[in-house]
Amino acid sequence: MTTWQIAAVAIGTMILGAQSELAMATEKVPYTVERTLESGVEIRRYGATVIAETVIDAGTYGDAGNEGFRRLAGYIFGGNQGEQKIAMTAPVAMAADAGQKIAMTAPVVAERDPGGWRIAFFMPSEFTLETLPKPLDPRVTLRVVPGRQVAALRFAGRGTGEQFAEHTIELTQALAGAGIATVGAAWTARYNAPWVLPLLRRNEAMIEVTD
Repeated sequence: MTTWQIAAVAIGTMILGAQSELAMATEKVPYTVERTLESGVEIRRYGATVIAETVIDAGTYGDAGNEGFRRLAGYIFGGNQGEQKIAMTAPVAMAADAGQKIAMTAPVVAERDPGGWRIAFFMPSEFTLETLPKPLDPRVTLRVVPGRQVAALRFAGRGTGEQFAEHTIELTQALAGAGIATVGAAWTARYNAPWVLPLLRRNEAMIEVTD
């Protein structure tokens, strides 16, 4: 192995280590796995969570996700009454929907509203709806998502709209094959920062299911 190859491996190891530390340091929405299907789909139980969300009126999955992220990041980075800094959590959620609010439970979340998209950040567990500072941007709102049972299918990659659509089909087909009824529309969850290598990223297609 040449000196340059050794250096490349060393740099790669440092990057992976930093990414791992970042992932470990970021609070994730807690859940318990009730069972795992043969397809790899997890049936999870989530408690009530508080989210900050915004609706993007139109645009592609990627463009809407980027704009929604900027609005919500503005809120947690001080765009609120008191200019309070709020820690980033995982995941971020987003979904295609016929108008009902997303049943988000774990990441940044995004959901399709009629003609648009709904994106959300989960708030750190130390906060309640009453203790969170009010957003300065009127397009950002706060609400509580009640506890629920959710099916999730995890996959790696860049987390594109096409990938989420593909894995959402796989998720719903696995649930149908197992005789598990779903509730509402599916949504997507992304857990990693953009600089994390696609192979190491955690993405999930998710949908609420009945007991």
